[in-house]
Amino acid sequence: MCQDVSSRRTMKQSSNILMSILIIGLLYSFFRMFTGEGGSGLYDFFDALVYSSIVLFFTSLTVLLIGIKDFRRQRSTIIFMAIGLPLTITAVRGTIDKIHYNRTPDLSVKYELPVDRAQYLFDSTNIKLAIDSLIALNNKKYGGPDVLFGVIDTIIYSQAGDKVFVSYMKKFEPNDLGNDLDPGYLGADKRDSVFWQLTTVSHQMSGSFHDEKTLKREVRKFYFNQFSFLDKDSTKQNYFWRIVR
Repeated sequence: MCQDVSSRRTMKQSSNILMSILIIGLLYSFFRMFTGEGGSGLYDFFDALVYSSIVLFFTSLTVLLIGIKDFRRQRSTIIFMAIGLPLTITAVRGTIDKIHYNRTPDLSVKYELPVDRAQYLFDSTNIKLAIDSLIALNNKKYGGPDVLFGVIDTIIYSQAGDKVFVSYMKKFEPNDLGNDLDPGYLGADKRDSVFWQLTTVSHQMSGSFHDEKTLKREVRKFYFNQFSFLDKDSTKQNYFWRIVR
């Protein structure tokens, strides 16, 4: 009898602790929402809510495991664990995606370059001229800081040599932050007898960077860790050459 009373008291204390975590977590989330700066209120609210849910879930799980012998009386603990579970799963998935995205990209050559060096140099020259023309047009058409020049980062051909993807770097007029390097992208799935018919690509990694090394690294992580460039992967959803521009 005494053991039964003690068990109930423990269950009640555990429920009170879990309820306190839930309430404190909600209050903290709303506090973050109303004190966020620069329009970050909703992001801060969700961020705090995720962390609160993780604490609630794992605390509930710990309580459940400790009192596993009285599993039938752990109904409230299971409810609290269920409340924290969805956002905990979201956090775990986000962490996995972040690890996947930030891994060092595999840049080893997967297939032989489908054009000879003379053709590659010819294409490089004409692509550079296209980039310079595009920059001059945009500087004239749009206001704001001008792009001083563009530099080709890399040119990727499809295995058959009938498609091309170009990443390049745009050097803007210097600003106070020093992040005056932006990436740019062009692609083509056909060419006339001489030139690639280049257009902008739909999937673009944006951002401003302080140096070329960082820009190159982030561009490669974005494209080589998310998209496939191999013909053997043509049925995959992330097959780059099939992306509609």
